[in-house]
Amino acid sequence: MKYAFIVNPASGQGKHGDGLIPQIEALIKSSPEKDIKIYYTRGEKDATVIADRVAAEAGEDVVIFACGGDGTIQEVANGIYGHDNAILGTVPAGSGNDFVRELGKKNQNSKDYKDLVRFLGSSDQRVDLIRLSWIEDGKECSRMITNGINIGFDGNTAILAHDLKKLPGVSCTGSYMLAVATNLAKKKGQRLRITADGKNFHTGNLLLATAANGGFCGGGVQSCPNADLTDGLIELLAIKDMTRRRFVSLFPKYQKGQLFQIKGVEDFATYTQAKNIIIEPMLGPTMKFVGDGEIFETGAVRIDIVPNAIRVMVL
Repeated sequence: MKYAFIVNPASGQGKHGDGLIPQIEALIKSSPEKDIKIYYTRGEKDATVIADRVAAEAGEDVVIFACGGDGTIQEVANGIYGHDNAILGTVPAGSGNDFVRELGKKNQNSKDYKDLVRFLGSSDQRVDLIRLSWIEDGKECSRMITNGINIGFDGNTAILAHDLKKLPGVSCTGSYMLAVATNLAKKKGQRLRITADGKNFHTGNLLLATAANGGFCGGGVQSCPNADLTDGLIELLAIKDMTRRRFVSLFPKYQKGQLFQIKGVEDFATYTQAKNIIIEPMLGPTMKFVGDGEIFETGAVRIDIVPNAIRVMVL
């Protein structure tokens, strides 16, 4: 068994996950019998290229740790997809860390995923991925998504938070809360046509839509509490447009995964599970959204579940 750590120096505003680098270096020093290497990303999609190369050259099983946020995990997952000898390890060092929250849901402590020594002795399991497909400049493009896709309020908040955290003195948590407040003031949603497994799911205005593999978004908002990374299904949630006051009153329940405990929820929220989803913009030729924290702007998209797509280390 070989081990590789791919570190994104920009994750978590460059804090390296509270001393992650020294921790990895100490692990290498204390375990000379283990083949452990560190790689650093320098730009967008670097982690995908590195993971693909490491998996191809390993010659045996290799655990490739994505050290960063959801975007870094997504990049590494894209790199190891198709390499059956490669196992995704996840070390949370980003702003949201929502995929790790989902992995840690069973033991109720995603912080355990920073325990590198414990990680080396753990096992792996197969999990699903989501394939996002769209047309760009006449060519079909696709990207594997590990956690989820957010359009409307959640997506707009993530997009704005991405910009705000670049400002001096604004923390990752602060940027998200400021983005929530700003988007509540604007209350900018979307107008979409959504089809799930060939059937109409929603047509018209909505506040937000989520197509998810994992249950969390926005740094801990449990938008899809029924999510299961191994069930071969995508969670699909749509919340209709509503007044600011109404949404503010509902947000605590939504954040805690208790939205469908609200009496009369069927009047403003729709939920299903599906194997393939098509989302089409109705306000113009393109729409902006986020997938695992990465910002996209496309026309219509197709979202398909890919069952048992990769191996992931679990605690």
